[in-house]
Amino acid sequence: MSEASLASLARSEAFQKAFQNLQLQPLVADQDWKNFGVSYNDRCLAELEQLVEDSTESDNQFIFAGHRGCGKSTVLAEFAKMMRDRYFTVFFSIADLIESYSINHINILFTMAVQLMAKAEAEKIAISPSKINAFRNWFKTRTHIEEASVSGEAEVGFDLFGLLKTKLKTDAKMREEIKTEFSKDLRDLIDTINNIATEIRLASGQPILAIIDDLDKLELTQIDEIFYRNLKSLLEPNFIVIYTIPIATIRDTRLKSHLETETSTNIYVMPVLKLFAKNDSHRPDGQPVPDKFQTLLQILHRRVVPDLFAEGVAEKIVLYSGGVNRELIRIAKECCRLMRVELRVQQRRGADISQAQINQTILQEALDSLRNEMSITLGKSDREILEQTYFNYQPDDPKADEFLNLLHSLYVIEYRNKESWYDVHPLLIDQLRIEQRIGG
Repeated sequence: MSEASLASLARSEAFQKAFQNLQLQPLVADQDWKNFGVSYNDRCLAELEQLVEDSTESDNQFIFAGHRGCGKSTVLAEFAKMMRDRYFTVFFSIADLIESYSINHINILFTMAVQLMAKAEAEKIAISPSKINAFRNWFKTRTHIEEASVSGEAEVGFDLFGLLKTKLKTDAKMREEIKTEFSKDLRDLIDTINNIATEIRLASGQPILAIIDDLDKLELTQIDEIFYRNLKSLLEPNFIVIYTIPIATIRDTRLKSHLETETSTNIYVMPVLKLFAKNDSHRPDGQPVPDKFQTLLQILHRRVVPDLFAEGVAEKIVLYSGGVNRELIRIAKECCRLMRVELRVQQRRGADISQAQINQTILQEALDSLRNEMSITLGKSDREILEQTYFNYQPDDPKADEFLNLLHSLYVIEYRNKESWYDVHPLLIDQLRIEQRIGG
């Protein structure tokens, strides 16, 4: 193979590697953090630690809110690792264990119990064998897992809790049976969770911290059912629990008040990186906040080497992200996808691609594609709300369901400093300009 061919192959592989690096997943695994992590949430971590350290037996349940894609999961995973030397820490995504449409307060609690036991067994916490057997029998009885399903394996070697995790995800019948069982006797489930926690606490000598992620990805109607109608049951565990909720929830006065009253603490909100000061965001000469801009650029360059971008392209991707990590990655990933298609076209034509870069043309194609995906879902009232939000930095009615859905979907982004304010997603600002709803 010629030197030119080798150089072209290396370039193609570099873009393939960049595409693989741009997965829309939180940095939970240690290796993922080592490869792509950028520390910029020290204050958020410190505030979470303070909440946990200040908790009491009657005040130990916390609500953690934020935009989808703002980095909550990565922060919570980092926090869990930070706390595990002092706490028996369980961190898990509810969405990894149960289909989102099936999530309710009962299977949240049941899954919490499964996770506690699974970790206790994995870490060989010295709970008495009689207690362990009693707990295992309780789970088998309540889920109708018979001894026959063990297929002759020794009880000690049978991964009951691994099986339960799998069945929670795949077995709709079992999920329904769990719901039916504990709808009649929720106290049985709560008492068992607390008994498990007590045994772990006594055996490990550590307080328990459970962090339940990805509840913020549920539909708002599910959030209301879980956190308004059934909140009291979620507050029954006698150990520290952090629940995630979507940012739109805190604009619902009824639900916000209920959450803060019942938990006796304010909802903690993780802010989006504020790229612009409020009054600078729409000015042609407005300049981004330097440290926030550089943080997002660093996040991008940890996944895509700078040489793959033509001059000014990476910076423009940052600006179009609106300060949201997920959007930064999503735009860059679409650029890489389109670039890989273009490389195939050029290779078939015999062109030298050894110096190929994502240029302004590829970027604009990516932005147009993503903007079209977003705009086709907009109705007339959505467009009117976006227009109001653009001009006033807030809608006429921040509590309207239509606005909350736009906020939940990241079509509108909330920023916080001395005051809270809103802006339209940069891609949809372009759409409003195309439709001549705004100038520019």
